[in-house]
Amino acid sequence: MKDRFENTLGYLIFEIIVFFGLPTVMLVFKLRAIYNFVPIVDLCVALAVGFTFGRKHGGDWLMSIVSAIAFIPCVYIFYNSTAWIYVFVILLFSLLGVFIGAVFRNRGR
Repeated sequence: MKDRFENTLGYLIFEIIVFFGLPTVMLVFKLRAIYNFVPIVDLCVALAVGFTFGRKHGGDWLMSIVSAIAFIPCVYIFYNSTAWIYVFVILLFSLLGVFIGAVFRNRGR
């Protein structure tokens, strides 16, 4: 289990930086007009990071769960209670990315 979590750590740190950094930048610089697009960017990041992880480490579902858990504090800090759906959507997008990456990994061998 420790090796599985260590494999996800670098990817998780990147996702946390994006999940927390992008809304913070939008709020600090008062970019309210494009603030509504932040969850879409988060979904794309979850998909891309999941794909990259899956391509390098194979289809490990732990990455998807950790991605969704990392987004939960963002719901409380930056969004309102209607953003809870994004936790599950990020889980699904990350899972999709991981398994597509795993397919590409197995196909390349």
